[in-house]
Amino acid sequence: MTSDEFYTGEKFGFEYPEEYKNIKTKGEIFGESKWWFIGSSEGLFDVAYDLVNKDLKSKLRLIPFAKSQETNALACFDDLYNVYFIVNNAPLNRINWKKRFKLNCFSDFYQGAISGLY
Repeated sequence: MTSDEFYTGEKFGFEYPEEYKNIKTKGEIFGESKWWFIGSSEGLFDVAYDLVNKDLKSKLRLIPFAKSQETNALACFDDLYNVYFIVNNAPLNRINWKKRFKLNCFSDFYQGAISGLY
């Protein structure tokens, strides 16, 4: 397990996608984007993980990795590396995840975030 908080999901058996690891290895960041990596704030991963998986009762395990400073939305991976946005504190236990908007990979999220799309 990696020692920094950018990979805290590993303690839950989650293996981060290579795209995410490459961005972190290269030291690339979001630039002028409103998004920032949750791993850059100590202890925030645990708070965000508990919020979406325990407090909001998601039936789909979500691994938070980024947060919007503008909207407070969380970007989360599922186990297949799809990216979902959690925008408010509404319960997630009745969500039909098959019909919910998602991005199919981290690269799509990252490109949209740095271009201002999200």
